Amino acid sequence: MKKPLTILLALIIAIVFASCNSKPTARQVIGKSYKKCQSIIGGHYEMSRKMKYMSDKDTLISHYTCDFKKMPDDTIYGVYFSSCDEHPWSKYFSKINYLYTGDDFVQYDDTAGTVISCALWSDIINGGKHNRTFYTPIVRKDCYPLVNGFKLLDKDYSYELSETNLDEKPCHFVKILANNLEDDDEEVFGIKTLRYEINIWIDKDNYLPLQYSVAFDMVQQNDTMYQYEECKLLKFTEDFDENNLTLESVPEDVVLSDYEPYQASEPLPEGSLAPDWSLPTINGDLVHLADLKGNVVMLDIFYKGCAPCCAALPFLQSLHEKYKDNGFIMIGIDPIDDPVKDEMADFLAKRGITYTVLFAERDFSDFYRIEGYPTLLLLDREGNILMNQRGYSSQHEKMYENNIIEALESKN
Repeated sequence: MKKPLTILLALIIAIVFASCNSKPTARQVIGKSYKKCQSIIGGHYEMSRKMKYMSDKDTLISHYTCDFKKMPDDTIYGVYFSSCDEHPWSKYFSKINYLYTGDDFVQYDDTAGTVISCALWSDIINGGKHNRTFYTPIVRKDCYPLVNGFKLLDKDYSYELSETNLDEKPCHFVKILANNLEDDDEEVFGIKTLRYEINIWIDKDNYLPLQYSVAFDMVQQNDTMYQYEECKLLKFTEDFDENNLTLESVPEDVVLSDYEPYQASEPLPEGSLAPDWSLPTINGDLVHLADLKGNVVMLDIFYKGCAPCCAALPFLQSLHEKYKDNGFIMIGIDPIDDPVKDEMADFLAKRGITYTVLFAERDFSDFYRIEGYPTLLLLDREGNILMNQRGYSSQHEKMYENNIIEALESKN
C-alpha cells in the first residue's frame, strides 16, 4: 500500500519540480512584461534613441528625460508629462522642453515658449502628438513592452526567446519577425516591406523592458532601403515630483505667449507669372527659368524623404519620356537635400530619373509658397502658372497629363 503512495508522491514532486524549472516562452515573457508596464503609474526616466531613417545614411542619436503620471481619463495624451528633448545632431535646434498638464501644452526653450490651451486647441495638440518621443512601453496608458502600445500577441509574428546581458544586467531577449508583410504602403507609395523585425531586452529580475528596437528592410523603385530605431532606458524610478507637471514648473525667466494658429500662405495663383530663379543641377550647372520660355514646363518641388514625392517619380519620368520631344520640359526642384551628402545621384539613378533635377536652399519653399510636398506646378510657354497642385495622387494622373496636352496644343 505504501509503494503506490510513494510513487504518486514522487510523481507529484517531479511535476512540480519540472514546472518550476521549465523555461518560459517568449509570449509568457512578453505577458509578464506587459503586467509590469501596466503596474507603473508614473515616474522619471532618461532614455537614448538611435534613429536611422530609410531616406538617410546617418544614424541620429538623441537624449530624452521625462517625468510622467498616467491619467487614463485624459483624452489627448492619457498622461501628464514634463520632458526635455536633446538633439545634438541638429543645426536647427538642440534642446526643447515640453509640458503637458491636461489643461495646457507648453513648448519652450531657454528663453521663450508657447502655451496651447487644451480647451481651445485640442485638435492642434492631437495633431502634433506623433512628434513627441517617449519611452512608450512605460508611459502610454495602453502601454505594452513595445513602442506605441502595439499588441504583439494579437499579430501574426514568430517569436524567439534567448538570454543575454545588457550593460551587465541579465535579460530575456525576445526577437520577433513579421510573417505577413502585406502593407498598405505598397499600394499607396510603392513601398514593399521585405523584413520587419522587433527586438526587446527585458530585465529578468523585474520584467521591465530596458531596450527595444524596430527594423525595416524595404524596396521602392529598385532602391532597397533600411530603417532602424532603438530606444534604451538609461535610468528609471517610479519616484517623481508632481510639481514638475504644473505650469509653475516653467522657469520664471522663460517668456511664455499664447498660441496663435499658423497661417498657411496662399499658393501662387494660377494665371500669374511664376517667380524667376536660377538653380544648379547635381553637377553644378545653372538652369535659369527665364531661359525655358517657349516650352511647357512642369516643376516638381520634392525631397527624397517624402514618400508621396517618391511615389510620384515614375509617373513624372513617364511624362518626360512621352512629351520631351514636343516642347515639354520636366524639372525637379529639391529644396531639402544636399546633392552630395544625401547621395542624390544614386537616389535618382536607382529610380531611372533622366529629367533635370535642381537643388535649392530651404527658403525656396517660402519663395514659392510651398506648404506641402510634392507640389506640382505647370507653366505655359510664357511662364504663367496653369496648375498649382499640392500633394500627389495616382487618381489625378490623367488630369495632370490632360493639362500638359492642352498646354502643348495651345497657341497662346
